[in-house]
Amino acid sequence: MVHRDGEKVTADRRSSGAGGGPLLVVQVVVFPSQLVSNAAIRERSHNQMDQQSTAVRTATAWSGRPANLPVPVEMLVTVSCAMLATLVFLGSGHRTSRRSSVLRFVAWLALTLCYPVVSYTIGLMQSGSFTNDLFIVWACFLIGCADGVFACSVDDRQGRTMLNQALQIIYVLLLLLSHTSSLEPQLRITLMLLWILSVAKLIWGRVSGSAGRERVLTVDNWLISKYMGHEYVRSIWDFDPDTMKGYKYVVTGEKDARDGCAGYTLDATDDIVTVDRVWQHEGRGSLLSKGNPISQELKDVCLSFALFKLLRRRLSGNPLHERGDARTLVFVRRGLAGGDSIEDCDRMYRVIEVELGFLFDSLYRRYPLPVLTLIPETAAFVAAVALSLSTLSTPALLSYRSSQAGNIWFTRGVIALFLILELFQYLSSLSLALLSDCHKVRMLCLYVRKPSWQGHPILERLLRLMFRSTLTTRYWSHSLGQYSLVQACWLQHERSCLARTPLLHRWIKGTRTVSHRNLPVEVKRAVHQLVRSEWLSNLKYGDRTLQRNDMLQELDWSTSRYQYGAVGSILIWHIATATCGASKLSRQPAADGGDRDSRATAEKRALATTLSDYCAYLLLQAPELVTDQVYEVGRLMEALQLRIQQFLKHKGCRSMNDLFARLPGFESRELGSAYEESILADGIKLGAQISNRVADEASRWKLLSEMWVELLLSVAPSDNVTAHVKKLATGGEFITHLWALLTHGGIIDRPAKPYYGSSAHQRIGCFVDEAMGASDKPNRD
Repeated sequence: MVHRDGEKVTADRRSSGAGGGPLLVVQVVVFPSQLVSNAAIRERSHNQMDQQSTAVRTATAWSGRPANLPVPVEMLVTVSCAMLATLVFLGSGHRTSRRSSVLRFVAWLALTLCYPVVSYTIGLMQSGSFTNDLFIVWACFLIGCADGVFACSVDDRQGRTMLNQALQIIYVLLLLLSHTSSLEPQLRITLMLLWILSVAKLIWGRVSGSAGRERVLTVDNWLISKYMGHEYVRSIWDFDPDTMKGYKYVVTGEKDARDGCAGYTLDATDDIVTVDRVWQHEGRGSLLSKGNPISQELKDVCLSFALFKLLRRRLSGNPLHERGDARTLVFVRRGLAGGDSIEDCDRMYRVIEVELGFLFDSLYRRYPLPVLTLIPETAAFVAAVALSLSTLSTPALLSYRSSQAGNIWFTRGVIALFLILELFQYLSSLSLALLSDCHKVRMLCLYVRKPSWQGHPILERLLRLMFRSTLTTRYWSHSLGQYSLVQACWLQHERSCLARTPLLHRWIKGTRTVSHRNLPVEVKRAVHQLVRSEWLSNLKYGDRTLQRNDMLQELDWSTSRYQYGAVGSILIWHIATATCGASKLSRQPAADGGDRDSRATAEKRALATTLSDYCAYLLLQAPELVTDQVYEVGRLMEALQLRIQQFLKHKGCRSMNDLFARLPGFESRELGSAYEESILADGIKLGAQISNRVADEASRWKLLSEMWVELLLSVAPSDNVTAHVKKLATGGEFITHLWALLTHGGIIDRPAKPYYGSSAHQRIGCFVDEAMGASDKPNRD
């Protein structure tokens, strides 16, 4: 007998009738005092089951979906709305969002996942056996939110995005047609009108967006090219770059050819506004008079727009007729570069920066500039607001049961998000139409053409207010990528065993060895001084720098006559700069002179190392901007890193100082050694020659800083226009500004390299296999 809390349990053994074995019989006797407790337990259990059943019924009624749906539709709609909102908000401030790599990644991820998630959501709504009419409302407004999609690169532009939106619109139409009988008349009409509005916005985006860009790259570029090649423009020899006299670069007013005429006929009418006309405009109370503090800024915006039209021709391969014009180089040296002050230097970069801003807007804006009218956008916004309010006032959203409250509020949230996105896009279009640089140019040209506007107090005050307002103050990232080959090899030599795996090699190379820094003022000033000099027309991979410093005969082998080309010259001077920076002579203080000399030497050293690391960064991360041999340069950089790391391992270097102390002992293993070994040995040799030839630290860093400015300007000209345009989508590069600047000076091609005969060319042609063969050869150091 066993007792447990008010129960008596009796157990005895009885024989089992059939099995013959003992049978254990248990008897439970419940005392009367326990009956009330058991009843309470059963009552609590029933209450819990009722509560769980009520929660299940409430959740099922809220979701309005059958139990066999794999993912809640509400969750998918929420995710889709979040991605569309991300694209709209990031797509409005293009230049700001593209300077941040994190924002670019978020935008790219949202753009990649947007179409499959939205399409899956609509398909789930269409395939599910449900009776919730609000699903159709969500689908219609979800498609309406998709109007703000923007591109992350040139390849992502209109074609694929619009095709995806068109397919989604068709899916929604099928959803509407399959459930039209279950919808209330007012809701059915409202949703059908909303669907028609989405179709109209898609068509308008195609007409004004893609078609507008196609016209720019064909008709407008053809007109500018024909205009610049006309005798009326090329026959002017009386010019002055200070006053822009004789520079008839078109700002606005170019006209298409007459109907039925295949050729180009120039009509020099009052509608054409040129740069010289803007500069020489002196009207009554003119905004462009010298007494106006913002007159120079307004003129520079017009100049940037005219230069943008000239640069844009390179996208379509139109001829540059002004390339051989005597005025072109003088325009850059004395017109853009101007004087020697810091204000003149900033002005040169600002003109090019605004010009590239126009190029960016013409390629990456949702609608190309200029925005001539806001009537379509205003009509679409008013219609969207009216349809949203009409949907909210339908009986399906006003008269509802308490069990449907969650669905109703979710629907109202989707409609509210749709209204917010529509308002945001409309305000963005409005600000773009009124405050963009392109609109300022358009209004300023109208001001020049219309004498009635000049001197009008109210109108000039409004124009002055508009000109002072701006959407952005920075057009690009204002940063320089930095990569030091020797330091990167040392960092990779120190990495952990986990980082040695091939899968993580490239990631570590990009995160641990590449950095960015703000564009130093010293770099801008040094480039500005060389652009103003007479050496600009005769740059040759450092020859002019050696010539000015009386070292051409000794070191000409390392510049234009270097056997491995411009990339080889950059690499050996990069290695030489690193060795000079680590030498004992660079750490010794100046013998004479005060803090001013030390400060000047430090600035020259910072200038040389910054440009050296920037050129190495370009070879590593953007070789297409400086050379046509992109793949070969990539393999060469990897082979150089491998060879230096082998040297580190063989010599047992324990620090950076130890590495630089042992580097002078590196020699190429044999006459026919690998390509990268020759470059490394030549770089070390060059560094030693510079240190021995120029003992004074200030003079040495002056030589290196001037050399790097010339090297950078020598490789800046390029025919790879697409590469520069794609870089604009990710914040831009400093070399793109130099590329545009030199284009306007008529410098289109890189300096030609001397011919060395067939043996050198054969060796250059087979260097790829040699570069990667270093890893297979035994170490002989």
